[in-house]
Amino acid sequence: MRILQVTPRYPPHMGGVETVVQRVSELLGAKGVDVTVYSADLERCLPQEQRLNGVLVRRFAPLFGDPLYFPEPKFIRSLRQEKAEIVHVHNAHTLLPFLAALSKRREQRFLLQPYYHRFGQSSFRDSLLRLYKLEFKSIVLPRTDVVITNSIYEKDTFCEDFSVSGKTVLIPLGTDLEEVKRVRWAPEEPKRILYVGALKPYKNVDRILEGFAWLVKKKNVDFRLVVVGQGSEYDSLVSLAHRLSVDRLVEWKHGLSREQLLDEYARASVFVLLSSLESFSLVVYEALIIGVPAVILNFGALTNLVSAGLAEGVNSLDAREIADALLRSTKKTYVRISGEMNIFLDWQDYSRRIIGIYNRLLEQEFRGTQRI
Repeated sequence: MRILQVTPRYPPHMGGVETVVQRVSELLGAKGVDVTVYSADLERCLPQEQRLNGVLVRRFAPLFGDPLYFPEPKFIRSLRQEKAEIVHVHNAHTLLPFLAALSKRREQRFLLQPYYHRFGQSSFRDSLLRLYKLEFKSIVLPRTDVVITNSIYEKDTFCEDFSVSGKTVLIPLGTDLEEVKRVRWAPEEPKRILYVGALKPYKNVDRILEGFAWLVKKKNVDFRLVVVGQGSEYDSLVSLAHRLSVDRLVEWKHGLSREQLLDEYARASVFVLLSSLESFSLVVYEALIIGVPAVILNFGALTNLVSAGLAEGVNSLDAREIADALLRSTKKTYVRISGEMNIFLDWQDYSRRIIGIYNRLLEQEFRGTQRI
């Protein structure tokens, strides 16, 4: 079996999509599957081609980077020459599914894993996305054999917007379940509020800062905010923390090892994520598995966690509401999330289910919508 994974970025660039592609590719490789990854993230410090943990990675320079990831012309030429039996494309919010669908050969099977959250990161991007959806319906989806969604929310919204329920399956995303369960939660004083993720506008880290400032000033509590991540908003966020007079209470970190990140979870009293543009969030689930209370939006992909009593929800991005939720989360007892809740899978089980889809596609046995 020869598989081609197509993704906007691949490690050392890290994020939710990158983690999924890396873990699945490496586990497939360990099972004897021939895996090649194409990405559109070639930079001066990265090789054009390398083998990482049994996976052949080929990087192409982007003519347009985030969020479009439109690669250089030789990406198309190389894609058409690939002998892969299955092309597995990630992230419907970039141009890569469109280019891969146009380039696939008739005999190749085509999988789409969209990580779909319905809206663009700004009003301008949302306008572009609405236009792109028309091309998706007419070009990408007719060439797609299976759409793999990772949450009930994503499956429902994708099917509503594209009417492809007959091609859609749900596989809850994987996580390092045993590794995370071994972490002992030992929150420190002063209490630490933890955010992990990209520093981009749609992540609403500015609203987290405003809520944190309200918390420490109006509630007169001794808390710290730890922000783990990097991105285009870093400088403006640092400036905002200074204007809010909380810069001495904020720790900015990036490039952490896995062990260092797990240590941040263990030391935190609260985890916070206020992004509405998520189809699933590995970092929220990791925090909850460890036992860290989480504050999240009470709408979108994670709202089921609030209704199940697993996390504290906010209904707006108002600073006072955020501050109140952060404070409540330090005083309440929440149900600890577990693997028996069928919300997520460990990576081994996740990769087995992906291989099951591959096998059925190659055997032409795939029929209709089902939960795998």
